[in-house]
Amino acid sequence: MTVNIYDTANQLEQELRGTDEFMKLDAAFSAVKEDEEANHVFTEFREVQQNIQQKQMMGQEISEEEAAQAQEVSTKISENDIITALLEAEKQVGQMIDDINQVVLKPVRELYQ
Repeated sequence: MTVNIYDTANQLEQELRGTDEFMKLDAAFSAVKEDEEANHVFTEFREVQQNIQQKQMMGQEISEEEAAQAQEVSTKISENDIITALLEAEKQVGQMIDDINQVVLKPVRELYQ
């Protein structure tokens, strides 16, 4: 019997969209997009985060100015309830995906034990 693992993956993708965790994330992201200040701060946060990640991947040092900018944006994030709700929802979806990943990779882990 041949198993089409991609059909299973597509089914999982559809089921993920129907979870409470994903629907909360979707609602939280919509709330950020609808709030001008939250959207601006979140966009700034993502840009700073991407810049720092790129530098780290290239082995470049982060300047004091960039570190200060990251700290400033981090403070803005923590003071914005709409964004903190989004980050919490992201954390919950991330945990669910980590749990699923553990289940999916179980056969591979068992091979190496």
